[in-house]
Amino acid sequence: MSAATPIRLDRPQVLPAVATWLVFPLMLATVAAVTLRLLASDLPRPLVSTSVLISMVAVFLVLERLSPLHRVWNARPEVSDLLLVVGNRLVDVAVIAGSLALVGLLARPRPLWPTEWPLLLQATMGIVIAELIRYGLHRWSHRPGFLGRVHHTHHQPQRMYTLNGPRLHPVNQLWITMSNVVPMLLLGASLDAVILVVNLTTFFVLFQHSNVRLRFDGYNRLLATPDAHRLHHLRDNQNGRVANYGIVLLLFDALFGTYAQVNGEPEADAIGPAAA
Repeated sequence: MSAATPIRLDRPQVLPAVATWLVFPLMLATVAAVTLRLLASDLPRPLVSTSVLISMVAVFLVLERLSPLHRVWNARPEVSDLLLVVGNRLVDVAVIAGSLALVGLLARPRPLWPTEWPLLLQATMGIVIAELIRYGLHRWSHRPGFLGRVHHTHHQPQRMYTLNGPRLHPVNQLWITMSNVVPMLLLGASLDAVILVVNLTTFFVLFQHSNVRLRFDGYNRLLATPDAHRLHHLRDNQNGRVANYGIVLLLFDALFGTYAQVNGEPEADAIGPAAA
């Protein structure tokens, strides 16, 4: 499908084009490297994910001021968004702790997870598994019913900025975290591999909603960049069809016909709940 999105290309580019194209991979690589470094330390695992989360929020909020897509979207963060960041962080910790306790009670045969692989390779495998589960649940949550009512919380804002990412009803956060955590732990993955997946997924949740004007040429084909994800939040999607459900990858959107190619920038007033 193609996205029916208004085009607006009249803002000057402040940074050199190549520099803005490199921002995304450099930030992603930094999150991975910092997480691996912290995992190699004695820092408690909940603090590894929480410290990286706080750092990402701070960096992205600054980046939104330096290179915004729409300055009007840079309003003060909503109190409800801040509360949901904290509340959903507690959901993450509870799911991880509960899953570890459950797995500890199970008499398992030899772990099926490739624990001998490098952590980054394990995280890639974990993200693909989680993304398939999330994709199905995300599409389901755009249909009438309980999940649809729960997911509506995420689509209420009429702007996009970093803290829109974790603006999720706790039930919505629950199925996202369970997708990340439960399959990996049941298959025998280590907690460190799970934390790396959680941090990388959190990076995308925050960044894909950020109010940034950067280049994502090429990345938009595979990864859920801000440009690609804004199409998911358009108030009026073409023919009433929602596009780009992926949180990290657009692989399953491409496979199941829900991928929309980026074709410009949405107007500042084009974001919000679907028109009645």
